Amino acid sequence: MRRMAADDGVESPTRRWWLRARLIEANDGIIAAAGVVEGIAGAGGGDETLLVAGLAIALAGGAAAGGAAYAEAAVEEDAEDALVEDERRRLAEAPDEELAELTAIYERKGLSPRLAREVATELTAHDALAAQLEAEHGLDLAEEEVPAWRSGFAGALAFGLGALIPLAVMELAPPSARVPMTFVVVVVALTITATIAARTADSSVPRAVARTVAIGAGTMLATWAVGTLIGS
Repeated sequence: MRRMAADDGVESPTRRWWLRARLIEANDGIIAAAGVVEGIAGAGGGDETLLVAGLAIALAGGAAAGGAAYAEAAVEEDAEDALVEDERRRLAEAPDEELAELTAIYERKGLSPRLAREVATELTAHDALAAQLEAEHGLDLAEEEVPAWRSGFAGALAFGLGALIPLAVMELAPPSARVPMTFVVVVVALTITATIAARTADSSVPRAVARTVAIGAGTMLATWAVGTLIGS
């Protein structure tokens, strides 16, 4: 995926978007695995059951998250490639019309007709395709594109690593403290990942943390309660 290039010294929007997506997948892994192991612990499941269930959700969920990330990135790549080819064809067939379209875009942004024409002409002379793609679609050909396979692999890894957090706590904690310790560690982990994700998106950190922690805590409490009822 390509995005508008950031100013010098500012982190690339593509990288920020990519990092935020991976953090969200890690959150999904944490919450999914925490819900499973808390439910099993509530039902009185032993170490072996917890381990098998936790690893299963880490592997299966990771594969699903990675596949979804790959598919989404691949579709985006195909769409952007189609845009590039369409603009290239239109520039070859009707360069004057494309120049007029670019001029109109800069006029709508507030430039005078004369200045808009000068800007459009200079940009077209430098790189007509790049000028059209940036002005019309917000795409920057100079921005490094993240390959779909990398997004898929990173998505699977993020989910899997996230899922290992509650599983590790559940396996390492004393049996009598498993449930509360897992709950606390998961809340802390979700707070950290939600904070970073919110900052990469320049959104409200308190709201992001509150939403994410509420979902995680609610999931753990619900599955623990169901497990306790089943195991009683």
